[in-house]
Amino acid sequence: MTRSALVLVSGGLDSAATLALYRREEGAITALFVDYGQVAAALERAAAHRVAEHFGVALAEVTCAGLGPYGGGYIRGRNALLLHIALAAAPFEAGHIAIGIHGGTPHVDCSIGFVEEMQRDFDVYCNGTMRVVAPFVGWDKREVLEFGREEGVPLASTYSCQRGTEPPCGHCLSCLDREALRVE
Repeated sequence: MTRSALVLVSGGLDSAATLALYRREEGAITALFVDYGQVAAALERAAAHRVAEHFGVALAEVTCAGLGPYGGGYIRGRNALLLHIALAAAPFEAGHIAIGIHGGTPHVDCSIGFVEEMQRDFDVYCNGTMRVVAPFVGWDKREVLEFGREEGVPLASTYSCQRGTEPPCGHCLSCLDREALRVE
């Protein structure tokens, strides 16, 4: 089935795996990087460009001025914000907006219930023509990593440090996840 898809790409493992999944689909696939004021924006943007280039997918960018700066850790409403920005930026009227959230976290915006709520929101605006897709919402991080390895995600090209340091800090939750999973 041919469909259009906009895949949110942060430069991290989860979004890179989502892009790897969608690149197999027929249809117009675009990656979207959003700078919402996160301190790691520059390094995430560079990683998003590397990942999109690896998969031969065009990368669009949106910058939200006036937000942040946001440091490491949980940011209330972030995934809802990203999905709504993607909806507004989508270069098509019908298709998928894909986000690389996964289960195994305590965050409400990484749950099936959250995806269902966002779909109801999108339906208000689009009358069912735009689908919120979170292909890994029922998986844990290790499963996403295994999928990424199988699909040729360039793991060394991804970036996940919440503090935005180079080299990555090694202490934030994202760095600790990568270390525990032996990403690279």
